[in-house]
Amino acid sequence: MVKTGKKSFSDFIKEHSIILGILLLALILRCYDLFSIPYTHDELSGLLRTRFGSFHELIAKGVKVDGHPAFVQVFLYYWTGLFGTSEWIVKLPFIFSGVGGVYFAYKIGKRWSNVTVGLIVAAIIATSQYPLMYSQIARPYTSGFFFTLWFAYHWGEIVFFKNYARKHLIWFPVAAALCAYNHHFSMLTAGLIGLFGIIYTSRDFLRNYLVLCLAAIILYSPHFTILAAQLKMGGLSGWLGKPEPAFLSHYIYYIFQFSTIVIILYSGIIVWTRISGINVKRNSKAILFSGILFFTVFFTGYFYSIYVAPVLQPSVLIFAYPFLLLFLFGWAKEQDKKTNLILVSAIILLNCFVLVFQRKHYSVFYKTPFKQLVLDVADLYKEPGFAIIFSDEPKTRFYEERGDLWIPGPEQCKFITVPEFTEKDLEALLDQLSGRYDQIYLGATSSLPPSYRTIILETYPHIIWQKNYFSASTLLVSKGKPSEKPIADITKNKNLFNGYNPGKWYDGGYHFEKDEEWGPGYSKELSKLVKRPSDLVDVVVKLKLSDPKQEPLLVLTIQSGDSTIVFQGTPASRHTINQKDSTVTLVQSIKFIDLKYQKLENPTLNTFIWNRDKNPLQILSFRVIYRKDNPLTYGLYEPIVE
Repeated sequence: MVKTGKKSFSDFIKEHSIILGILLLALILRCYDLFSIPYTHDELSGLLRTRFGSFHELIAKGVKVDGHPAFVQVFLYYWTGLFGTSEWIVKLPFIFSGVGGVYFAYKIGKRWSNVTVGLIVAAIIATSQYPLMYSQIARPYTSGFFFTLWFAYHWGEIVFFKNYARKHLIWFPVAAALCAYNHHFSMLTAGLIGLFGIIYTSRDFLRNYLVLCLAAIILYSPHFTILAAQLKMGGLSGWLGKPEPAFLSHYIYYIFQFSTIVIILYSGIIVWTRISGINVKRNSKAILFSGILFFTVFFTGYFYSIYVAPVLQPSVLIFAYPFLLLFLFGWAKEQDKKTNLILVSAIILLNCFVLVFQRKHYSVFYKTPFKQLVLDVADLYKEPGFAIIFSDEPKTRFYEERGDLWIPGPEQCKFITVPEFTEKDLEALLDQLSGRYDQIYLGATSSLPPSYRTIILETYPHIIWQKNYFSASTLLVSKGKPSEKPIADITKNKNLFNGYNPGKWYDGGYHFEKDEEWGPGYSKELSKLVKRPSDLVDVVVKLKLSDPKQEPLLVLTIQSGDSTIVFQGTPASRHTINQKDSTVTLVQSIKFIDLKYQKLENPTLNTFIWNRDKNPLQILSFRVIYRKDNPLTYGLYEPIVE
């Protein structure tokens, strides 16, 4: 029989069976269908910044230009150089670091409180989508998650338990420095832990503690010049907005998988384990510190984002996330092994059910838009057609260069970017294509303005199919009968338009006389209009101008009480004016998923023509179209409502 110390191997397995089962499950969930896990936008961006001929060039062009410290970028540079860029091989170290984080969360929970706390926290981290997903992404989140817990474990041994074993004294500065090299928020988290250590450490060890902190700073010092360059970049205001007051409550709902049942289970566990079980001595100071640490990290990021530059998003809180769990569950009394097994089983079963069937992790996360946008083109060429793709072209070309897929040439496919490719450009392209092709393919990430899709559907109104992915959709459209009927059409149901004057409709249009500024419009309360938060509304108006230089505006607003929440205006000059008959088609679109209308007081959609020039004008058609859109647009970070 194989012996491990004084206990046999079988005894070791039996004694630690629950945590070993949790770790095995954590690995299985993260490695499920390993060869199909795709790259995300951030991963492709990172990989494209490893294509340099020297380390110096990597730092200058691949690290300093980015907002992240050097560790992950340098690691990817050498790792892909050795093993290539296959998704599974690139992600594997990050998957293992995620499982390692589960282990250290268990060790900290057990050491700072008791074995029940360690098992509960480990089970939650092992099976929740938030830490699981970031374990499958080769970016500095799960690595920092591991480094932070690794550092916190050795720090806790020194500070809370006065355990000055050599391994703790060595790994303390090493792990702290790796946190700093990994991500600015893992550096912040480790830095705060270090600062709190000055308060918590025993007075007779304080000088040695400060030496350990100094050693960590010295290990990080080669990165000072990179840090200085990156700090000049500011925040992420180019694409990330300031956090809303409800950010924290939304974050907590997010980390609990947007599941009320999960929250009820966790609440029940917190209450039950607080009043029932075995009283063993816990380090209450350490559990309280865990809560202080999480909220200090959160509020630092929150107020920095409000008053300096936006940086706060769920991904950067993952380094402090385990400490929130330790704070919530760390007050539990220790339970017997049978009860621990029941608690862990309940957490695992419910979390896995929510992960697979409600969050749909393995279907939503496992489809990358940059690859799918091209893969779906294959359905187009069963008949003659043309593909329009709105995407970050280098990220899509990455797969072509690697030999994974074929991208049609410019005679069959066009990549577009906005605002470089304007609505006028699209109208001109469609004018050329409409005489040659009966069907068009549109593949677009969610950042494409919805009006572009509306313009395409004016020429090709029949949707043959639409495929939805996280942050992207693909459509095959053709000429023929429109797939959606207007909910309001001034030529058919004039009574739905407020301000409509029957006497002004003649000769096939609604007439604005000279000096007339306002005409008919459409209004609808969103509570009566919106069926699903992921849907959208298109407004399409065809005008006949009395002067090609006229600038009437198609306006769409969202009104809440006396406040205008949204104001969108499309001038005639943004679109192509037919020089033969002076007609122009204006479009407006609004995605409700971007509006967060549920928080508004009785919001109302209004749309109308603003005849700013007050010159004669005709409305030839005025249609409001309600369309079902992509429920998975934000499906990894928001509830999925289909």
